[in-house]
Amino acid sequence: MTTEMNDAEWNKMIDDHVVEINKEMKGIEKMRSAPEYIMTDEFDRGINNRLVTEDLIRHYSDAIGDPNPLFRNPDYGKASRWGSVIGPPTFETTVAYGTSFGGGFKLPGCRGLVAGTKHRYFDVFRPGDEIRCYDKFLGYNEHTKSDKPYRLFVGRTLSNFINQRNVLMCQADSGRVIIATPPSKQVKGKMNMYKDIKRHVFTKEEMDVIYRGYDDQLAGKNRRGAKILYWEEVNEGEELPPVVKGPYDVCDACARTTVSCYNYAFAIKWAAMREHLHDHPIDPDTGAHRFIRDWHYEDHIAQMLGMPYAFSAGAHNEMILVHIITDWMGDDGFVKSVDSKDVRIHILGDMTWVKGKVVRKYIEDKEHLVDVDVWGENQDGIVHTTSNFTVKLVSREE
Repeated sequence: MTTEMNDAEWNKMIDDHVVEINKEMKGIEKMRSAPEYIMTDEFDRGINNRLVTEDLIRHYSDAIGDPNPLFRNPDYGKASRWGSVIGPPTFETTVAYGTSFGGGFKLPGCRGLVAGTKHRYFDVFRPGDEIRCYDKFLGYNEHTKSDKPYRLFVGRTLSNFINQRNVLMCQADSGRVIIATPPSKQVKGKMNMYKDIKRHVFTKEEMDVIYRGYDDQLAGKNRRGAKILYWEEVNEGEELPPVVKGPYDVCDACARTTVSCYNYAFAIKWAAMREHLHDHPIDPDTGAHRFIRDWHYEDHIAQMLGMPYAFSAGAHNEMILVHIITDWMGDDGFVKSVDSKDVRIHILGDMTWVKGKVVRKYIEDKEHLVDVDVWGENQDGIVHTTSNFTVKLVSREE
């Protein structure tokens, strides 16, 4: 128990654990298990959706709130350069998300959160693709800052998504951040880094702006669609039309869970919990263990685990940023990479303004490329997620 340790003893425990985990696991490769496998650890993730279908792509588009017909209308997709509907960038998270190497830091004073993902794309996901996934553990590294009361570690896993034709579709270098707080800095039931967050109550005027933004999205006001965006038309420094999301609620959280997470209930949920009950707190209202993931849905579960409110999953924060890029680049653009970082929790009740700016335009290996910085900020202008996109565009010279 942390109360029985002083800081020196606790720090040695953490240091020894990092050395041991990296020694035992760094460089190890795993093939994700088949869907029939019942996982016995919430943090040891297998294949979620092996087969890509039109329905799965549409549901994924629903979960990020994107009405783009390229992701949902088979007739529209057939007429596009791709010949079918396609999965938007970050779609691979519905195939397999997280890591197959478990939580890794089940120690006193430690709590895990999503750190962000570097996505690299080589082809688009189409209906009929059957995907397998190989993971490689890249190890834990410390990123502690001297002015913080906790130690911070990031563990990374490289996942390769390969289709039935043995084509590498995507690589995802995903991170899990561990906040490790020494005994002398711990406040029972609190994570001090978020203690000042308060929920915002929106006025009718604020909600009218949000709803007008939604009406614009449904009407395709800022969606380029089949009209080609040529590389020559892009200017460094230009800003992309903002996209609104929120206020984030349980319905939004569950939409993401449906397509891009591991859905456990009853006995299957118990199988994922029972060997690790210390990670799944007992709810005083019912006396039952609660799945740790419930901190994304209910305030009182989040508060039991030290958070001020329920908060969105980091993966969902990354997913919703894609909308602004696919609207801007049109059907003929291709996202080569997305480098996302989750920099702050995003609580239920907050909204997101997705914003973007072109930062670089260049030619590399005969490809006409544009780098775009994208970020999500809440109603107070506080940024919770950032992404850098590299987009390949059509050139008039081609």
